[in-house]
Amino acid sequence: MNKRSSMGGVIVVIGLLFVLIAAGIIFAIGGSILNIVADETYPVFQELGVVGSTNATQAVELTLGPVNTVIQNFTWFGGLLYIMGLMGIFGLAFAYKLTANKWMVGFFFVVLFMMVISAIILSNIYEDFYDGDDEIADGLHEQALLSFLIIYSPMLISVLGFIAGIVLFSGSTEEFV
Repeated sequence: MNKRSSMGGVIVVIGLLFVLIAAGIIFAIGGSILNIVADETYPVFQELGVVGSTNATQAVELTLGPVNTVIQNFTWFGGLLYIMGLMGIFGLAFAYKLTANKWMVGFFFVVLFMMVISAIILSNIYEDFYDGDDEIADGLHEQALLSFLIIYSPMLISVLGFIAGIVLFSGSTEEFV
């Protein structure tokens, strides 16, 4: 029985959950900063008018207009990516379908417990930014879906982790056949 191969799948699933939470926080804060920059600079660029023989206003609308639209849509795009990531990681549990070694079940839940603790720490850090009264906090309030998912990530990780654990350790294996 190859126990090292079994442990690799658990580590990958739990590691990707942690990376997803961290990436969600970076995406939310980065999106808020980009949104602030776009809100300040885009109107200035639109008022350039004609520079030399070039209509700079038209050039800005053709080049920076679509970029500004994408930046303004980060509010729902980040939440959608986060949900897709959670479902993708849950899908990995089906893909790995590990053996049902008794020590692997304990290892999985210990690592999942550490993951929930780190999700609590990261969501508290995010909540400090979210509860502020500066422009970044306003940008994070605009990202309602992603902010909800990050702030409640300990609960989401707990529920999805236990479901993934059931999937990972269920089914027939050589040990019980």
